[in-house]
Amino acid sequence: MSGSGSQVDESGLNRPKAAASLAALGLLAATGLVCGAVALRNPAAVTALERGASVTRRPAAPAAMSSGDRARAPAPEPTSAPAEPEVPAKTEPARAQPAEIESAQAAGSAALGALAQRYPEDPAVLRALALAQGREKAVAAALLTTKRLFELAPEEAGNDELRQFLLRTANGVPDVALTALDLMAKHMGSRGPDLLYEVVTAPKFGDWIRDNASRLLLEGSVRQLATPALLIADDLRRTTECPTKALIARARDEGDVRSLHYIKSLLTPQRCGRFRRCLKCGPVTKELRAAASVIEKRKNEKPAAAPPASSAAP
Repeated sequence: MSGSGSQVDESGLNRPKAAASLAALGLLAATGLVCGAVALRNPAAVTALERGASVTRRPAAPAAMSSGDRARAPAPEPTSAPAEPEVPAKTEPARAQPAEIESAQAAGSAALGALAQRYPEDPAVLRALALAQGREKAVAAALLTTKRLFELAPEEAGNDELRQFLLRTANGVPDVALTALDLMAKHMGSRGPDLLYEVVTAPKFGDWIRDNASRLLLEGSVRQLATPALLIADDLRRTTECPTKALIARARDEGDVRSLHYIKSLLTPQRCGRFRRCLKCGPVTKELRAAASVIEKRKNEKPAAAPPASSAAP
């Protein structure tokens, strides 16, 4: 009995040792398999697996909010527009002192020319220079200075001294006369056509320059600059027959003393026989008298343009 018991005890002690050995062998085998798999792995397959893992780790898009959630959600803060760059303020051009201009005027156009170089955008200096050049008979230079002045300060076209200078120049030698007409037609706004009309109607101008001024008054660009009062006066001037009722209505609504000049001439009785005097345009006498009355009333209500010359040119 004792011998058999000792055998059982020894076999029972050997079992844990055998199990530990088997576990060690299994661990060693598993380690070998893992190392072999790592050594034999396919790089492309590993890259694909890694990409798949990154896709699965990417956060899902947020689910669409219901209308209630949108109502409760805070409104997004408005984004401020980029600030526009500040435009630097335009500096006023330098102006000559009145004493400087007076001193240069006393010295003549050369001194005024030097002053104009120092103050090239001063209308007062350019005006004084143009007038001085005109007095000194440097007419071509004066016209260039006048053109530059009108481009810089269009309101200078209303200056009476410059107006008189241009009218004198238009009555001069042909080359500078045409330059003066061109200045009137293109660089004086609505005052230019008024001056052209004065050249046409004033008896002191010769036929040649009057014809050129009359031709310019027909150009579309000049008529666009002209006032309605000037246009109807010029249309009446060109009428060789009795004016139509439409033309008389325009004179009634838009005309000034220049139109009144032609209307009164049509209302003046003319000799139509040995002892008779009659109106030239009897069928429209009523309309002519009504137009003259309206123009007279308008003339008395506000200052009118310069009266037309006593004679009209074709």
